[in-house]
Amino acid sequence: MVRWLLRGLRRAGFDYACFRIFAFSLDTTRKADPSIEGYRFTELLPADLEACPYTELRSCNWYFGPGSSAFGVFRKDGALACAQWLRFGDRYGQASYWPLAADEAASVHLITAAPERRKGLATGLKNYSAEQMRRKGYSRLYSRIWWTNAASIRVSRKAGWKEVGMVLEVSAPFFSTPLRFVRRKVDLRG
Repeated sequence: MVRWLLRGLRRAGFDYACFRIFAFSLDTTRKADPSIEGYRFTELLPADLEACPYTELRSCNWYFGPGSSAFGVFRKDGALACAQWLRFGDRYGQASYWPLAADEAASVHLITAAPERRKGLATGLKNYSAEQMRRKGYSRLYSRIWWTNAASIRVSRKAGWKEVGMVLEVSAPFFSTPLRFVRRKVDLRG
């Protein structure tokens, strides 16, 4: 019923974006290198992505740049299997969805190659990247997840992230900018 209604509204020129916001506090040390047999966690470079055998990961090259950090999970044979990008500062501000302090960053993309899914790589990478960002001086991380993306929500919860809010944007043909509704949970310590 909801999907049918949304399709009808889109045909009439309306659109929406709805994200659940998760947070992770970096005030405690976490295990920096998750142990998943046959995989290695490390910081990611653009050259690593170019050499990746998976098209869905190679197409994410545009996430690199100033104001971003990237981390990846590599198979024993050296192939990139999972990648995550975080943004901060001015780079994040260009498309911000949640206000960040100077010592906070946002996870903007996490992707696992299709044949590598359901092995715990994304959860391990969220934990690894959190520890690396803590070492770089960040105090909290945020992530926005499409409201119906059950796999990403499950990964975030499994990695210890807490839901702290929701952002809904509604675009209509007669509004020049989208209407934005933000719901914040009382306890943002995530």
